[in-house]
Amino acid sequence: MENIEKNSLYIVSTPIGNLEDITYRAVHVLKHVDLILCEDTRVSKTLFRYYDIQTPYQSYHDHSTDKDIEDIIVRIQQGASIALISDAGTPLISDPGYELIKKTSLYNIRLIPIGGSSAILHALVASQLPPYPFYFGGFFPRKQTKQESLLTSLLELEATLIFYEAPLRVKNTLRMMYQVLGNRKVTLARELTKKFETFYYTNLNNFEAIDIQEKGEYVILIHGFEQEEKALDHTIFSYYDNLIKQGIPKNDAMKMIAKTFKQSKNAVYAYLKTKGDTDDK
Repeated sequence: MENIEKNSLYIVSTPIGNLEDITYRAVHVLKHVDLILCEDTRVSKTLFRYYDIQTPYQSYHDHSTDKDIEDIIVRIQQGASIALISDAGTPLISDPGYELIKKTSLYNIRLIPIGGSSAILHALVASQLPPYPFYFGGFFPRKQTKQESLLTSLLELEATLIFYEAPLRVKNTLRMMYQVLGNRKVTLARELTKKFETFYYTNLNNFEAIDIQEKGEYVILIHGFEQEEKALDHTIFSYYDNLIKQGIPKNDAMKMIAKTFKQSKNAVYAYLKTKGDTDDK
């Protein structure tokens, strides 16, 4: 296994549920760094016991002070290797850590990310929604004015929208999303990687019928904006001719027209060929 680097901060992903969802490298790092920074030491102890990790640890969370951060920086500067973990998943992704990472940019401190579980990706790949592009908004805002403003700004974004939400607020959040975004496909994921992992596949207009369980945070994934398919008409001939005059290859020109009209390239080719032949007669 690799040697642990001094004067370094390791950003280590930990399991989001199933304790076996952790890399060999992550366990090795956690066992051999000088100190582990935990979001909640009570939560992290379960992981430490499972993998017999006996490294010293201390709390680092959203309420840690500037003095706490300075002490950590000084210790790294003095040669320590430190690992940052959150309660579950990848640090900084809706978890503490950014203020510390920001501070390291002022000093010669090497940041070393150790990959692993992330609720966003677990939910996305099983969501039955387009996997990319996607927009991750973290925890959905609590204030109604901020909710409306955020959703309005995302109304025409052609990307899968992803948010975290607490179970007691899921129904109200889905109601707001339906009011602003209209009826779209939505997937809800909860208890990811755990025994009672559940995915709900439905539409936003069915939000009242979803059986929301009170345990475990939810990941909400919503289909992005889709432009309505435009019928192909004679305007594409002038569009096509202009693209060709600009020196754009025929194949690329048809792809561009297909994207504009939300049609396949083959449909555009067939229309140009058939209608063109008809017009030539």
